[in-house]
Amino acid sequence: MKQLLISFSGGATSAYMTKMLLDNLDRTEYEIKVVFANTGKEREETLQFIRECDTRWGFNTVWVECITNPERGKGVSARVVDFETASRHGEPFEASIKKHGISNVNQPLCTRELKTYTINAYMRQIGWKHYHRAIGIRLDEIDRVNPNYKKERIIYPCISMFPSRREDINAFWAAQDFSLNLKSYQGNCDCCYKKSLRKLLTIAHEEPERFQWRADMEAKYENYLPDSRKNNPKVKFPIRFFRGNLSANEILQMSKSFTDFASDDSKKTNTYKQLSLFGNELDTPNGCSESCEAF
Repeated sequence: MKQLLISFSGGATSAYMTKMLLDNLDRTEYEIKVVFANTGKEREETLQFIRECDTRWGFNTVWVECITNPERGKGVSARVVDFETASRHGEPFEASIKKHGISNVNQPLCTRELKTYTINAYMRQIGWKHYHRAIGIRLDEIDRVNPNYKKERIIYPCISMFPSRREDINAFWAAQDFSLNLKSYQGNCDCCYKKSLRKLLTIAHEEPERFQWRADMEAKYENYLPDSRKNNPKVKFPIRFFRGNLSANEILQMSKSFTDFASDDSKKTNTYKQLSLFGNELDTPNGCSESCEAF
């Protein structure tokens, strides 16, 4: 029997992919595991959406969180949680920062440690070895495809099996009686550093309190590096989360006078492109989509 891991990020595209695979694959041919990795900084709407998909559609999602071993050279393990017990205050994230330092676009440690390595650890714990990984990336996100996808046994059903673009996914959810209650620029991860500056400033303007955790982490760890990275000449202090080495507090300050907000296209069923007063310098190619994929 073939083994398939569905990496469910908690996003609308990922949920669509999961449902299509569960509805269409022959269960006598495939053994399937649906797994969601919680960083502790996923938005509550995401957690509620995953629970709703499980309740209504029987995804039977396995919720996992990273257990960071503080000893150098020791990898992560995974603990299984659920909606009630899932971390909501960044606990797994901070444990990883204590060991590895702050994550940013130059060192995307949170994706590596809290998602990729954690899901891999769980799959080892249940004895899976030679399995394929299904990832929810669409036709209009093809630049996000892992160049080593064949070697890493990754498949992209929303490209190869059920070709879909954002407007197709939006149309699907418009026909359902529940959906992910997030605007497209909010995304699943609370204030992800992969987001464009426009999205971050929009969130900071609307929900400034969401940046407090990152401001706290920067206050604690912006001058910290593990011994393994201390001799890297490219690293400059202080180390912040956001592009351009902007701090959470600087983004909050900038947001007070910002007016060219990101638009919500989570409900649009036609091709859409935001027009900007300032050109595209506030937007980031290959930046954060609705969710952070583990692979």
